[in-house]
Amino acid sequence: MGARVPTMDEHWDELVTAALLGTDRRDPPAPIGPLADLVADTARIAPSERMLAHVAACTAIRRAGVLPASPAPGLAPPDADERPACPAAAVERWHHIVASWPVLEDEWLLTLIRAGWRAAPELAPAMLRRHRSDQRRLAVATAAIGPLASWLVEQLPEFAAPSTRGRRGRATAADLTETLGELPQLPIPVELHSLLAASGAESGGAVALGLERGTLGPAHRGVLVNLLARLRPDALGDLADVIDAVDPASSGYGLATVLTDLATTRRRMLSELAPSIAGD
Repeated sequence: MGARVPTMDEHWDELVTAALLGTDRRDPPAPIGPLADLVADTARIAPSERMLAHVAACTAIRRAGVLPASPAPGLAPPDADERPACPAAAVERWHHIVASWPVLEDEWLLTLIRAGWRAAPELAPAMLRRHRSDQRRLAVATAAIGPLASWLVEQLPEFAAPSTRGRRGRATAADLTETLGELPQLPIPVELHSLLAASGAESGGAVALGLERGTLGPAHRGVLVNLLARLRPDALGDLADVIDAVDPASSGYGLATVLTDLATTRRRMLSELAPSIAGD
């Protein structure tokens, strides 16, 4: 009776052993079956070269014998959202806002929702991750993203807020009713309240005068940022022009450039999310 021919798995184990020990210490096993024809190559003189061809041929045969697994069930897509995705300019604006002017993000979200947009899909993961620990803003972001938000949470639970993981991270109707109201209030000194309803020329003139005279300076940066974030939208253009004209030699010029950027950013943000665009 002839010697038993080893199985392919047994033969592979012998090849692995020879590879670990090295061909100087142990000769590789003789090829079996169709491997003999594949490995027979007089151009490969060294045992190590022949072994590499042997391993490659054995690997190809082993892989060819692997049966494919049953197809994985397809993922159910998120529910349809008839709202158009916000334009690319608004996507870029959101990234700029969260990096430079986070005070404007609440308005960006509410403006987008009220204008009939939905957040572009590529923003959804970043928005959910950013607000997962803030229930109020997470509810607004979820409404802005639409059905894709709950779908993402179901697929990737790490996007869910810590307190909502047991209920699949869904914002309730009560959450949305409470949060989709007015913008959050920002601390603004009483003496500046009159500027909130003033024209851009009036509010900008008051701020520019304070910057040039030094009555408004770096210590007032926070309240001035809040003021410009809640100023009437139609005043932003004129205000930016007036503040941009602050004397470069004045001590408030640096702060003036910062406030000009904020006013310009907010004005462009609102323009990019205008309802008329969503209806086109």
